Amino acid sequence: MNSTTNDGEKMEKQMWEDIKAKNWNAVESKMAEGFQSVHPDGARDRASEMSLIKNLNVGRVEFNDFKSTMSGDNVVVTYMISVQETIDIEQLPTKPTPRLSVWKKGAGSW
Repeated sequence: MNSTTNDGEKMEKQMWEDIKAKNWNAVESKMAEGFQSVHPDGARDRASEMSLIKNLNVGRVEFNDFKSTMSGDNVVVTYMISVQETIDIEQLPTKPTPRLSVWKKGAGSW
């Protein structure tokens, strides 16, 4: 694994730190205008995702099994995550779940 693919793990961990710290400017700056996510209740665009995560309260976060693959100007990152989190006072399951992110290199940054 080269330093660029190692960046995938670093970027994901930083994103979660920013969410946990409620650093919304940093979170939003990392999400492309065409951002999409999918959840059990359906797909979300950037605005809908920001609305969702602004209601999250994140506690302990554990990561496992990071894999990053370069494809042109993109890094595809997969991993397992276990998070203590609540949303609108509902405690969410902490069972490890798989995640996938794609980071695109822009003008000098990801």
